[in-house]
Amino acid sequence: MTTDLQRRRRSDLSEFIRTELDVDALATEMFARYAGEQDIVVEGVTYTTTFFSPDYCPDLRVMKLAGTLALRVNQRAVESLDTVEPMRVTVPEIMLAALLHDLGKQHEDCAPFLQLLEQTDLRGAATAAAAARKQYLLGIVRDVHCRKGPCVIDRLADAGRPELSNPFIVTVARRHGDDYEVNRCTKQGCWWAREINVVTLADDYDAFTSEGPERAYKADHLSSEDALELIRKGVARGRYEPTLAQIFIENVLSN
Repeated sequence: MTTDLQRRRRSDLSEFIRTELDVDALATEMFARYAGEQDIVVEGVTYTTTFFSPDYCPDLRVMKLAGTLALRVNQRAVESLDTVEPMRVTVPEIMLAALLHDLGKQHEDCAPFLQLLEQTDLRGAATAAAAARKQYLLGIVRDVHCRKGPCVIDRLADAGRPELSNPFIVTVARRHGDDYEVNRCTKQGCWWAREINVVTLADDYDAFTSEGPERAYKADHLSSEDALELIRKGVARGRYEPTLAQIFIENVLSN
């Protein structure tokens, strides 16, 4: 590792910039900790709820994609292949944030709008009225679940999850739906704009290509080629950080 890279590190911990990591094994371990029944604390009272199905979970796919992308970024940075900067948080932190990024959808305020989406055949509806209804409901779900995500994470943390006290985790839950250019802007920006965008890229790609029912409100699932074209268009309009998108396409999806 170069001296210049060492100066850019936030921490001297040996695991901070990881270039070798079994992402699949770590994802399985993390997922096992959060799948199934979980204790949460609401206004001082402990309840039990279920966040993820052990059998099928899109957030597990997103976590693996995000972890792989973060690892590839660090590898490019350490190898000095170009001017790529390493991640400002650890790969495991990014993976945990990716797993929990959509927990806001579990909040009671989000439930009625998700039910409306589930009751509507948005993929099969082609009328202008159906399209308008879809965008209206999606706008509400995006707004509510990004605002309530940190609240749900806090409920988990209060029940004995000290790793969730990391401010990066709740920041991803709050900001993953925003474009990269929004997260990096001067007035409302965030120091972790690039790291948040790792999760956004992984989440969007999974949504574009997923055939599962949990993504049915998005649109018809796309081929990998069509999804890549949407990512390239997203780079042009500021949705994705260009270098991250390039590494995602060249070093994650190509493998």
